[in-house]
This record gives sequence, structure tokens and C-alpha cells, in this order.
Amino acid sequence: MPDLFLDIETAPLFTKEEYFQTKEKIDSGELSRTSDNRDLFWRFDRGGLTPFEGKVILITYKINNGHVFRLKEWEMGEKEMLKKFYDLVVDLQRGVGTDRLKIIGHNILRFDLFFIYNRMKHHKIEDEKWLHQWIINKPEVIDFLQTHLPLNDFKTKGLRHDVLAYAYGFPVKSTLGSGEIPHYFQEDYGKIIEYSEREFIYPDLYKKIISEGTISKEQLLESIKHYEELQEQSKTK
Repeated sequence: MPDLFLDIETAPLFTKEEYFQTKEKIDSGELSRTSDNRDLFWRFDRGGLTPFEGKVILITYKINNGHVFRLKEWEMGEKEMLKKFYDLVVDLQRGVGTDRLKIIGHNILRFDLFFIYNRMKHHKIEDEKWLHQWIINKPEVIDFLQTHLPLNDFKTKGLRHDVLAYAYGFPVKSTLGSGEIPHYFQEDYGKIIEYSEREFIYPDLYKKIISEGTISKEQLLESIKHYEELQEQSKTK
């Protein structure tokens, strides 16, 4: 079975007009986390983190040593994009044999696969039992966050993408995925692709871990410390 490297980008469920109207209310102080309409504030602030108030806008994937492909919501709509990805995952698992499809990425157990599965349910891409079978149950998942838990005293705190990238000698993103949400609603899609290109280190990271093994606990903790220091420096600028 092949290796499928995966990453997604998400955004809150707003129209372009709704997004900028809500942003204006927040910027003016009319809407806040303590407002009567606080649910709108939180949908703006955190909607891209939950499949119940957000949507998938970009699916980036690579199969084995092949090309990197990107399915873009702004070109085909979320439903069609998810259907294409579902069909791909099913096709990759149709072969005979005991090997299972490996889906590989960072924090994909808690975020990417959970988000994709629930958005597929929302759009009724397939009967729920088959969605669960092909997306959740059958694939073998290799999650770099989970892989490094033993080196971090089994704590998820600190195991960010940039921490692992720095520890293994890869470039860091410098921005969070949530920073791409304004670009989406501004229709500046090129910026989202640029971010995705910086983030999608997973094929090379996997290859490095396979050939050289994981970093030491000391290296990981040093990388976490380095990341935290950079965050503190950015707050003082």
C-alpha cells in the first residue's frame, strides 16, 4: 500500500461579505467575546478550528515519491473537493494484500482527518459507515505529533509544526495557518499556496526519520525552548 502525505487548510463558515462585516464589528469594539452575540465572535475567531463552524479550503497531498497535488475549494467548491479526495483514498485501498494505506502528517489524528471526516458527513459524500471505514478505520495513520509524545513526557504542548521543523533542520513557517484566513476572504489565494509550500515538509521529514531515526529528547526540548523564545521576542516588537 502507498504512503499518502496529507495537510489541509481551513476557514470559518462565512461568506466574504459576512466575514468582513464581522471583522469590522470586532475591530470597532461592537462585537467581543463578552457580547450577547458572542457566538458570532467565536465563529470568527475559532471557526476554522472546528468542522461544525468551518470548512476545508485546501487539501495538499503526495503519494509516495510522486508530485504534490492541491485540491482547492475556491476552484471547485468544498463538496466536490472532498468527493475527489474521498475517491482517491478509496482507490488507494482497493488493492489486495495485508499492507494498509499509510496517511502521514502532523496532528492529523486530532485535526486533519477529524475535520475531513466530519465535513464529508456534512456534505453526505457517502454513507457514514463507508466514510468511517475508508477514512478513519482502515488506513494506518502516522502522526508526527503522536510520534514525538514520548520525547515530551507525553505532553502535546509544544509539539508544533515549527518546533519539529527546526529540530530536524527544515525551514519554519513563521506564521500560523489561521493567518491565512484573511488571505482566503481577500481572494489572495497565492499567499495560501505559498504558506502550504512552506508547511508541507512531511515527505522529507518522514524520509529523514526513517533513515536517521527520531531526534533525542534533549534536541526536542531545545527546539521547544527556541520556539518559545521567538514567540516572546515577537510580542515585544
